Amino acid sequence: MSELRPNKQNERPQHLSSLEERYTPTSIKGVSDAIPMHQHTMAVGSDGTVKPVHSLSTQTPRWLRPFLSLHVQLASVFSLVLLLVLLVATMLSRDPQTTNALLYPTLVLLALGGIGLTFTFTILLLRPLVRITDATQAIALGDLKQRDRLPPLHLPPQDEIDRLSGSIDEMVTRLERAEELQHAAEDRFRRFFSDASHQLRTPLTSIRGFTEVLLRGAKDDPDTAQRVLKLMSNEAERMTALINNLLTLARLNEHQPLKMQYIDLLELVHENMEQARTQASDDRSFQVTLRAEAPFGIQANKERVKQLLFILLDNAVKHGLAAPQGSITIILDKREQFIEIHVSDNGPGIPQDELDNIFDSFYHGRHQRTPGAGLGLAIASAIVEAHQGRISVHSVKGEGTDFVVALPCTQ
Repeated sequence: MSELRPNKQNERPQHLSSLEERYTPTSIKGVSDAIPMHQHTMAVGSDGTVKPVHSLSTQTPRWLRPFLSLHVQLASVFSLVLLLVLLVATMLSRDPQTTNALLYPTLVLLALGGIGLTFTFTILLLRPLVRITDATQAIALGDLKQRDRLPPLHLPPQDEIDRLSGSIDEMVTRLERAEELQHAAEDRFRRFFSDASHQLRTPLTSIRGFTEVLLRGAKDDPDTAQRVLKLMSNEAERMTALINNLLTLARLNEHQPLKMQYIDLLELVHENMEQARTQASDDRSFQVTLRAEAPFGIQANKERVKQLLFILLDNAVKHGLAAPQGSITIILDKREQFIEIHVSDNGPGIPQDELDNIFDSFYHGRHQRTPGAGLGLAIASAIVEAHQGRISVHSVKGEGTDFVVALPCTQ
């Protein structure tokens, strides 16, 4: 079968190589069994199906197939060299004046012994390579545990076999890591899809219930109808906000480059501080502290940084103490090539066992006091990552929580 090539109308899936993939099928006992040398070659088509093709061994005459083995090839070459050396030595040492009846039998015995030793040492020397071949074929079929069949690795590598074995072992390690990352990504996607469906189902169920109330006759009572319509509007706004947050998180996770511009972080902090003060609707304390000299300039996407500050301040307002004990502090500092933003409150704090999951999508702590979808801090983390920064949280029970954001500063 000719090699299958992708085209614009019939492209291969990404997980398939653009070249023909060939492998050796194992015996009935499984991939751990020895794989025979005379094998059928398989080709992966553009539709992902595996089809047999004619291999070199099936096109070669039967009497010539044993010579396809590397053992036989090397041993044959060495034997021919040995015979040639014996023949030349015989011709040079032969005296035409004398005859020796034992000369030719001795040469025949030496030749046979040399050929036997050649085959024996060739098999012994190639045994590690055979083990590597069998293990690699099993690994290619998906059984990564067959890496245990590789020859033991010596450090530092002593020969080509050691280097080849070490390279294959490292390749399998990376494949295992990639497989783990793929499974983790699939688990996160399933969890994300399930949580998103649940969050969207709640307002939709509420709107459906309010609609049924109106259909039962509540629309005839102006006061009841107005109250129900207001509740429906609130649920619709909640669902809209949730969808917008999901779209924002999806765009950020695509790692598309953002439109950057120079912004003064101090101005954005004061702007968001006034917005948070209005949102708090009480007289709790808000203050900004500078631990380094201005300016605090960064190259960033202005709207995303404003959204980041809004999320952190909104989180502090919701989970911090109310007035008159409550206070929220923003600290700006410079550390090496980064500007650090501390957003702190003096609320009840976050339990230590919840800190590791605080930036996960749809995560709700057991002690969460206010309702929410659980997307705010996930979006904040994605915004920081998009700016090549870092975000962390420190919390002490009964003393408060401090979110720390570090963004690359502009000289």
